[in-house]
Amino acid sequence: MKTALIGDKDIPEFDHDIMTNLLITSTELNVVRQEQILLGIRNAKQEIYRVIGASSSKQFTNAAEELEDLGLSNELEEADRAKNGYDAIFGLSE
Repeated sequence: MKTALIGDKDIPEFDHDIMTNLLITSTELNVVRQEQILLGIRNAKQEIYRVIGASSSKQFTNAAEELEDLGLSNELEEADRAKNGYDAIFGLSE
């Protein structure tokens, strides 16, 4: 899996836990966006500040489970299609 920050957005405290728990490689955004499955991560302002790219459904499932363990929820879990190019968008539950 690969990841990149998007622009100059606020980075939440839980971001360190994401990087530690998922063991993902930071790279350039255009490289991440070439992955088969894309996950967006929202900050407190509800902005997508990080994108994670997974090359297989197994990687996606593992990432989703880790993000849920950190207390994040997938707002697209009930959706039947991607949104804005993301297959999942995780953020803190309100």
